[in-house]
Amino acid sequence: MTDKKSKKKKELVKIQTVLIAVAVLVVAYVLIIGLIIYFLPRSENRLILGTTSIVPYPAAMSDAGVITVGKLYNELQSSKKFYESQDFSQFGLRVDFSTEDGQKRLSIKEKNILNKLIDDSIIEAQAKKRGIKITKELLDQEVERKLKEYGTGDYLKENLEKLYDWDLDDFKENIVKPDLYKEKLFIDLKKTDPSYEEAQQKINQAKEKLNNGSDFSAVAKEYSQGESAKNGGSLGWFSASQMLPEIAQTIFNFEKGQQSDVIESSIGYHIIKVEDVKTQDGERMFNVRQIFIPIKNLSQWLEEFEKDYNIFIPMRRLTWNKEAEKVEFRDQSLNEYEQDLLKNPINDPSVLF
Repeated sequence: MTDKKSKKKKELVKIQTVLIAVAVLVVAYVLIIGLIIYFLPRSENRLILGTTSIVPYPAAMSDAGVITVGKLYNELQSSKKFYESQDFSQFGLRVDFSTEDGQKRLSIKEKNILNKLIDDSIIEAQAKKRGIKITKELLDQEVERKLKEYGTGDYLKENLEKLYDWDLDDFKENIVKPDLYKEKLFIDLKKTDPSYEEAQQKINQAKEKLNNGSDFSAVAKEYSQGESAKNGGSLGWFSASQMLPEIAQTIFNFEKGQQSDVIESSIGYHIIKVEDVKTQDGERMFNVRQIFIPIKNLSQWLEEFEKDYNIFIPMRRLTWNKEAEKVEFRDQSLNEYEQDLLKNPINDPSVLF
């Protein structure tokens, strides 16, 4: 009996030893991958990509939450797939991430995606602070609306897989959900910020003066804000494609001399007067004047929100510039490379859009 107990005890010790050894190896593996992620240049090694999809290594940490390396890499790979699956040759453009410059441009994509993910996390945190919740039902309704926009669900699903290697759940999480939080937060901000009410009052005062027979140019000089105000609101000639969508939709069928009601756009309130209309190269052109009262957009709000957040990026190649409120490269030569690239995008659509 004693021998049996002794044998059983030895077997238990052996199993424990094996389990401890396995645990040590797993921990060592996780640590090694972590060191590669945080201290070496970005890698597209499948082993590393696979590990980051399982282990929640933080890419950025803030009061708004943690953004994992897995999510960052997943969106970067989807972005890369999008550009590589397109044929831009008909536009005289090309994408090649395999070269040394291509790898630098891919690093710029990674940085910009991390910036977006940080922005989205702060917007979501601010929305939740205000009691805004995106329920599963609301999310499903919005996805259904998007499916109708694209014609059929099958068409959207095929394109998601072809262009991004996404399914509908990825589409919900990466596109629909962040957009809904932005939309709901912006609506709430407009309700609670007094500057929006002041802007409405100003544009309504301008409208009242116009209704009472005042000259459009004189009212624009008195109320409009921006460079065009000193010229009586004159903006010159534009096609519909060059205008803000809200304005283009309103005045597209206007004739010479017609004036709009108050138009609300993403940047403010407008009253538009069409001075003249002509057709040029088969496209309708409009000579317009405007009275414009700006409002804060979500990007301006975001800049204010970000000042209150402590953001830390553990990856050695990237850092958070608190003063500029954006992700930057630690390597100054890469920052300079990016600035030069923006000035001269060398026909690369991955830089152009």
